[in-house]
Amino acid sequence: MISPARKNAAPPAPPVRRRGALDQVFIDAAMDLFASYGYRGTSLARIARAAGVTKGALYWHFADKEEFFIAVVAKVLGEWEQVFEKSAHASNAVEFRAEFGRMFDTMAALNEKNPWVSRLLLIIALESHKIGPRVLRSMRKANLHGIASFRALVERGQQLGIFEADLDPGWAATQIFSSYLGLAMLWYLHGPRFDLRRSLRQQAREFMRQWSIAK
Repeated sequence: MISPARKNAAPPAPPVRRRGALDQVFIDAAMDLFASYGYRGTSLARIARAAGVTKGALYWHFADKEEFFIAVVAKVLGEWEQVFEKSAHASNAVEFRAEFGRMFDTMAALNEKNPWVSRLLLIIALESHKIGPRVLRSMRKANLHGIASFRALVERGQQLGIFEADLDPGWAATQIFSSYLGLAMLWYLHGPRFDLRRSLRQQAREFMRQWSIAK
């Protein structure tokens, strides 16, 4: 005998979007596209073609283009943060000076390895008036995260007695961030004719000279 269905039975759960190793394949395919065509110029259809799948297959992994972009930003931030955290162990003045210079070398190396990363930040900044609030929040969070890391570095320099006590760490952090993006922009425009690594090293030395207690 078939029992009648319960009137208050819970509706069936919606299907769970499958997530797995293919996520990384799709994210990698999207990275260069976002950097090459900008946020608005990169469509899900274009990402699907680059990944070698149908557009419908993407929806099993990412709900929309915004989710795709946020996943790309999260991957980049995670990779860069791991690199910088490995070198943040200075406990005296000599080690800190070496770490400070190494941070600028690392920024150059990361750009040379994946030149689309900071280019993408610049593109998004220029397109900000055309982009939805969810993506803008993600990009602003990424920028603030970077500035916070630089601020923490400056504060450690003050704690170790290297940087002047009256130096504003927030202002110093924005100087590091803005000078880095400016030099990266010149490198993107001029290529090998502009030596990014040498320029960043010189900038590191200049900041150390300006901010140090011992002039």
